[in-house]
Amino acid sequence: MTGMIDTLQTAKSSVDRINQAPQRNLAETDGSGDEINILELLYVFIKHKTLIIILCGIGFVGGFIAARFKAPTFIAEAVVTAKESERQSANLGALGAFGSLAGQLNLAGNPGLDKIQLYLNSREFNAQVIDKYDLTNEIYAKAMPKLYRKYYDTTTGVWNEIEGEFRLRRPKELTNVFNKEFFKQSVTKEGTLILEVKSSDSLFSYKVLDRFLEHLDYYIRTDIQTEAKENVSYLEKQLFTIPDPLLREKLQEKIAAEIEKAMVVSKEAFKVLDRPFCYKQRSREKILYPVAGFFVMFFISSVVLIFAHYIFGPGNTDSESRKWVDMIRKELKKII
Repeated sequence: MTGMIDTLQTAKSSVDRINQAPQRNLAETDGSGDEINILELLYVFIKHKTLIIILCGIGFVGGFIAARFKAPTFIAEAVVTAKESERQSANLGALGAFGSLAGQLNLAGNPGLDKIQLYLNSREFNAQVIDKYDLTNEIYAKAMPKLYRKYYDTTTGVWNEIEGEFRLRRPKELTNVFNKEFFKQSVTKEGTLILEVKSSDSLFSYKVLDRFLEHLDYYIRTDIQTEAKENVSYLEKQLFTIPDPLLREKLQEKIAAEIEKAMVVSKEAFKVLDRPFCYKQRSREKILYPVAGFFVMFFISSVVLIFAHYIFGPGNTDSESRKWVDMIRKELKKII
């Protein structure tokens, strides 16, 4: 009998413990801890709604003013395409053997346009453009204005290079800056290449693109004609050493192909469909800046209000939280 009574008492105590456990859990998570109450934050925002609206309005107006004072962007644009091999002209008189030869420069999708892009991406070519037309100062002035104002003497036109602090970049070192900040190229579905130079100075954009095309034409013609001349010289030497008439005929065709390649670019290396023209880019900043200013001020005001509510206001009344709040206040007083 005594054992049965002990068993019943043990079961009763177990039930009591089970019934008390949820109450303890609820007490631990009833919101009196460090958890952030969303409704409390919402109350803070509604209470200080006037201040938030005023600050967001200031951010919006500030962004609008910044967009108005921002220098406009001018884009110089030109459209070019690879030059076709003029097969009809290759059938003139004694050069009739050229008629069966494929052109060396063709439209998009063929090596012609690809080769033009290779030249455009060449560090050597871009360095020559910067050096030939003395664009170093203008690149610094527009892409790196702080360095330009600090180290360039406008009265004497001399750069003040300081060892260990500033060294003027050479043309080859400026090619990456030029391509990243100013120059852009894109190929259309129609097989044309659009070249753009973008800057805050319309004269700079137009001048650079015009000279860019001028030197590109000279650069390609010189390179192709030099290569063709060397190939012809080599093939002619081989021609005298080969007695086989079939091989000699093939060599003659290759020689004719090299001569045709040089003839195709003799006047122009590529066709300029649209000469450079400059226009003002539509300013997206008129929309982006005010919106960005609005949301930035909303974020800043929200953070400040929440911080003030929990540090200087009634937020987080839990004893552990108040201890940290008091410590933060002490540190802030030291800073102030």
